[in-house]
Amino acid sequence: MRLRALLVALVALASIALPSTAMAQGGGKTPDPRPFALFRDMFDTAGEWHGPWVNMSWQPQLEWSWQSEGVPKNNFNAQVAWQAYVWFTPEVTMNVNMTFEQVETPQANNQWFMYGEGVTAGDVWVQWSDQRTGIIGGRYTAPFGLAPLVLPGVFDTNFVNNYNFGGLLGGLATLSTGDEGGGIHALNAGFFGIDTTFMSDGIFASPAAPSGPGTGGGVDSWVIGYSGANIPLLYPTLDINIAYINFGEGIGASAQQQGFNAGAYWQYMINNDGNDTLDAKYWSIGPLFEYVHFWNNNGVQDASADYYTFGLITNYGNWQADATVGWQNLVDPGSPNQDNFLFTANLGYNFFGPQSLVQVGYAYEESAGSINHQIGLQVNFPINALEYFPMWN
Repeated sequence: MRLRALLVALVALASIALPSTAMAQGGGKTPDPRPFALFRDMFDTAGEWHGPWVNMSWQPQLEWSWQSEGVPKNNFNAQVAWQAYVWFTPEVTMNVNMTFEQVETPQANNQWFMYGEGVTAGDVWVQWSDQRTGIIGGRYTAPFGLAPLVLPGVFDTNFVNNYNFGGLLGGLATLSTGDEGGGIHALNAGFFGIDTTFMSDGIFASPAAPSGPGTGGGVDSWVIGYSGANIPLLYPTLDINIAYINFGEGIGASAQQQGFNAGAYWQYMINNDGNDTLDAKYWSIGPLFEYVHFWNNNGVQDASADYYTFGLITNYGNWQADATVGWQNLVDPGSPNQDNFLFTANLGYNFFGPQSLVQVGYAYEESAGSINHQIGLQVNFPINALEYFPMWN
């Protein structure tokens, strides 16, 4: 019974930690590298049982979107995300993430069906952690921003996708307090270069070759930041992220792009009954705000970009609704300033369990002087499998 309870707890925690494009608007296709060593205490409760534990997740997703104004759009595509976590020991973990998705730019017409689908790599790293410190080596996603990880939604057109920095090749380290009643507080620091190795290519179809800031070769970019989770404020679900990122020069980028991020997400549980929460019958509401500024945006000297994102996420039983307002201000020397606005609203229903989601959505976007209306439908149904291979007692 004890081992069975441990397996159930691991599956539940892994389901929360695993990525979900249906639950992460504008990105979120790679796991969040910030929560280190969340499973060590569970290993301790297993007594004489020892690993490795293997968690694999297959996440099929179907998506259709239609747009009548601006650039006409009638796009249907499929996606399958494959994720594997391997806990060799309580301290040593490996992550591999790959995705079958649309990686090539669709043809210049409004009838796109399964165009340019290919297999690409996401995060591929090895981690060592002793619960308070952690070190990642490999290909990872920068701990820069909450909105790309938290916001649900149908569309990948959200402005926050512009600062969801994945495909970074290097190392990331964290120093954490652990969760002892005051929340988890961590300092993060990483060095990286944009991955231009074979892992940046694709199978069946290939994305565009990496270019822009940080693609000059070598590990000449870095990120530092603070992240807080489960901070008790009326209800212990306040998450905070503050980060600074610096990219080296690269292909087509003569200046170093630098960015600052500050964001907070607070989820308040209106129904605080523990049994209802376990049965996914809770009622919660969560506001999010994030501000991001870039200097030398996209590697252009003296260019800048500002992002303001407001989100509201609600859950009631198996129903989920969210609304997002985003504003983007672009300053490019020699060109007029550009202000872009985006509003999205989504309604979803969990039909089998958490993250098995059917969503419908609407987006209103003002960009480069044009107004676009977009509607979409998304079906997401992850499959988790947890295996335990005893190697020694």
